[in-house]
Amino acid sequence: MKFEDWTAKAVEERILEMAEALRLSPSARGPQAFGNAMPEPVRDPGEGYGYGAAYYRKTVSAGALGRMEQVWAWINALPEQSDRKLIYAWSWVKVRKGLKVSAFAAENDLNERTLRRAVTAVCQRIANNLNRNHAIRLDSADLQVSENQPDIAPQTVTSESCVKHWRSEDAKPQIDPAHAQRRVLDHREIRAR
Repeated sequence: MKFEDWTAKAVEERILEMAEALRLSPSARGPQAFGNAMPEPVRDPGEGYGYGAAYYRKTVSAGALGRMEQVWAWINALPEQSDRKLIYAWSWVKVRKGLKVSAFAAENDLNERTLRRAVTAVCQRIANNLNRNHAIRLDSADLQVSENQPDIAPQTVTSESCVKHWRSEDAKPQIDPAHAQRRVLDHREIRAR
């Protein structure tokens, strides 16, 4: 995989994808959300299949959920709390239906151009941080493994040459003449240790 430098626009697209994934993920409304396990009874033949309008609920892909957590880490790494709040609120307004970005800017005492500049500046700070991390290889997988030798030749051990005993067959214990009293094992002393 070839690394491409992060840009403010690429970071902004990831942030909007994060907000969209968060919007599409199901929310728990508490115990009442699940209710009864029994389906609604069909009381009239006209209420059967095709009675109501068909609907489709869009769900979030697993990749989008993984990237969402990654973007959360990017945003939460920002040092200024105001930048974090601005990006989260702006992305939520941007993907949601109803509130317009111009109304959001007016609520925060900004005009649309100033809001756009602030969002681009924060996205550029995130992109610069990502590029810096990659330049010094803080996020690559090879940091997990280190080797002391540059070229390691694999060595295989066959079953005939593997070590079966720690002593050779003709080995005899070495007795130190300075410790004559230690020539006989004292089992009581060994148990006391």
